[in-house]
Amino acid sequence: MKKAFLVSLSSAVRNALIVMAGITMLTIFASPAMAGTVHFGVRCQDDFQNGWAPTVDVYGECWNFISEIDPVEYVDFYFNLHGAQPAFYYGQAAETCNGCGGVDSVDFFYMSTHGGIANNNANYAGYAMWDYNTLAWTPYMRLGSSGQQVKALATFACDTFKDSDGLFWNRWGNAYRGGLKIGVGGHDLLYTNNDTQAGTDFAAYMRNNSPIGWSWLDAVYYANTSNHPTVANTGANSNDCWNRQGYLTVNNVVWANPLRDGQIGYYCWSNWN
Repeated sequence: MKKAFLVSLSSAVRNALIVMAGITMLTIFASPAMAGTVHFGVRCQDDFQNGWAPTVDVYGECWNFISEIDPVEYVDFYFNLHGAQPAFYYGQAAETCNGCGGVDSVDFFYMSTHGGIANNNANYAGYAMWDYNTLAWTPYMRLGSSGQQVKALATFACDTFKDSDGLFWNRWGNAYRGGLKIGVGGHDLLYTNNDTQAGTDFAAYMRNNSPIGWSWLDAVYYANTSNHPTVANTGANSNDCWNRQGYLTVNNVVWANPLRDGQIGYYCWSNWN
């Protein structure tokens, strides 16, 4: 049996280290004939420079997700997270650069790595990059406002979608104000035991036009019932928020109206424990 690792950073600390300029490409997919109009980008990391974070086994999960979604949608890139921090930050050239693995260079961004809440500021959620002691922090993101304008974000990482402390919007408000339509992640621990099934099922459900949020909750929870998946999105009001959570699919997420800044009147989430 594969050992279960927590995709979590229990000692996340804000930092101001210089990030390596280059990124390492694992592979790029360019299928010749696909019916879909949604462009996907995938970035995953299982080991970390100088062992600053524990090694996790996530590449099988990412490959399975790609293998399942690639026949019907465009998978523009599959990169690791070497030097990746600028690809998440608003205003950085890499953020909208498809060849750089920028989150706002695709419609749907999928990532698997460690995640956590900063010890010294609970208003910061962060994703571990490969580079030593480097995380991509959510308050520096404004997703969906530039470039290809990412519509959906899926991150197999612990804690980053935590909402039990009432600080979800403090951590994610700036990111969602860019127009991000839906995000899925973990409100507590996620485990890499059977994450390959989670990646496969998530993509398979979406291929069958199931809502993105439901696809995530069902796939991640039933792959390992110790997981804590979450879906979160915005709306003009309460009814709009819950309706969007129920109807946003891969087939319509591109065309749904983005909500930015003052257009957002409500945010809502669903947790599975």
